[in-house]
Amino acid sequence: MPDVKRMISEVAAENGIRVEPGDPLFALVTMNRMVLEESANRFYEYHQKLIAELNASMKKAETHGGGILAQMVKDSAAKMREGLQSDIQFAGMRAAEYVHRVNEAHRRPAIIRWAAAGLLAGAALFAAGVWFGPCFH
Repeated sequence: MPDVKRMISEVAAENGIRVEPGDPLFALVTMNRMVLEESANRFYEYHQKLIAELNASMKKAETHGGGILAQMVKDSAAKMREGLQSDIQFAGMRAAEYVHRVNEAHRRPAIIRWAAAGLLAGAALFAAGVWFGPCFH
């Protein structure tokens, strides 16, 4: 409730008008205060509603954004997995190629050794045949 005495003294000081406590002007002040309070309450309630809607929209956006982010992470993980599998396959092919080259590198000297041993054995058999041939004839 407003301080009536203070209001009367301020009206008198600023406007030079004498106002009494029972003056109808105070009814107007009371009504003005009531309208102002009602307007303030409506303003408050309206803005509380807007804030609630904004919060709901933010939560909805967070949920939607989280879903989008999760899908993006899944897509990235799938692409990484595909890339890794491709790299693994490529590495396997390269390893098979290296193994083949190593086998070829080891196989050639072995073939040369066996060919040399065969030629040597053939020459030894020929020489033995030439040496022992006249003895058994």
